[in-house]
Amino acid sequence: MNPFLEKTFQNTILTGDLSLLGGSYIPDSFPHREKQIEHLVNLLESITRNINPSNLFIYGRTGSGKTSTVMHVTTLLSEALPGKIVIKHINCQVFDSIYSIMVTLVNTLSAQPDQNIPLSGWTLDRIYVELISRIDEKGVFLLVVLDEIDKLVQKNGSDSIYVLLKIADDLKKRSSSLIGITNYIGFLESLDSRVQSRLRQETIMFPPYNATELKDIIKYRVDGIVKKESVDDSAISLCAAIAAQEHGDARKALDLMKMAIELAIREGKDRISELEITRAKDLLEINVLRETIKGLPAHSKCVLLSTILSQDISKRPSFTGEVYENYSTICSELGYSPLTSRRVGDIISDLDDSGLITTRIANLGRHGRTRYVEVGEKREEMSKYILEEEQFSGFQGKKLGRQTRFEGEWADKSQNEKSIDAITQATIDPDIIN
Repeated sequence: MNPFLEKTFQNTILTGDLSLLGGSYIPDSFPHREKQIEHLVNLLESITRNINPSNLFIYGRTGSGKTSTVMHVTTLLSEALPGKIVIKHINCQVFDSIYSIMVTLVNTLSAQPDQNIPLSGWTLDRIYVELISRIDEKGVFLLVVLDEIDKLVQKNGSDSIYVLLKIADDLKKRSSSLIGITNYIGFLESLDSRVQSRLRQETIMFPPYNATELKDIIKYRVDGIVKKESVDDSAISLCAAIAAQEHGDARKALDLMKMAIELAIREGKDRISELEITRAKDLLEINVLRETIKGLPAHSKCVLLSTILSQDISKRPSFTGEVYENYSTICSELGYSPLTSRRVGDIISDLDDSGLITTRIANLGRHGRTRYVEVGEKREEMSKYILEEEQFSGFQGKKLGRQTRFEGEWADKSQNEKSIDAITQATIDPDIIN
């Protein structure tokens, strides 16, 4: 039997399309963004009078409504100037080179698909000339909206912005303008002076939403999607408060409410309470690292803990011999029988495959080759999650140490080679480990 045909969740909540709470939906109204919308309209209104507006840069944290507001306003502008303006929204996380952006702009101006230029094979200057020609031929104003514009500059430098700004200078009939959207407040300062002098930009800030504003946004967005009175006011308040803690992220608030509604539908409930919001938060914020460590066998946890503590003791990546010795000590303290060194080597390989640790081969010169083990920046979190486990509740970390021997040369993430003349025997106070 097909399990999807067996599932018949009874919907006693929805009256509309739940997908309208998703981040890709552009609503008709934006509560608490009236000032930003008015500023955008006042700036872009000059296009209706054949006057080239200033370039515009929009700043704000993730979920502050930057992209959605710009898409809303530019849609209204396009409706006001049918056939006279071409507006292209480009995400620089996806189109991250000036070449791909220019090809996209040229093909946006194609009257028929067979007029599209190829995605590769043309030189950039040829694409540029083709773009200028098509804009003049159509006699339209070109408005380019670059979301995540800082990603473009980080990868390609300021020249990518220079090319886009130069379009306005080379057009004969109409002109062009640029809107950049970013959450990097130092973006303008990252551009070279040659580009800064050509910008002639204005700036609009999108501050984070507070809890009260987020509550209004949630109420506005769920209206018409769920039945009236089916969402407790306290649930909306909790949802808004959680999102306000995340730098006022409206997207976070709406995702949280959407998940809570889905949970209620699955369980046949007719109301969304604080309980559904709390459970939705747990589902959305599931800690993959914690759950991965919790699912490890006991001996794998002991090996991982040994790797972490061995590195904390020596302040360097640990050799497998050290890891095994400290692993044996940990097992003895916890009452486990240690596995063989070969089996521990297999566990180390498994931990490496899962991304919890990194192993590399070290050249010890006349002493041969060996493997060393390193834990990344999250080793404090890993140690915490392991020690939270019941079987590690009595762990004290006594008699852990490091080996004394000449170790030759080994490579780490920051240097290709590092010489170790001698590593002296040391022990660590259990209080430091904890």
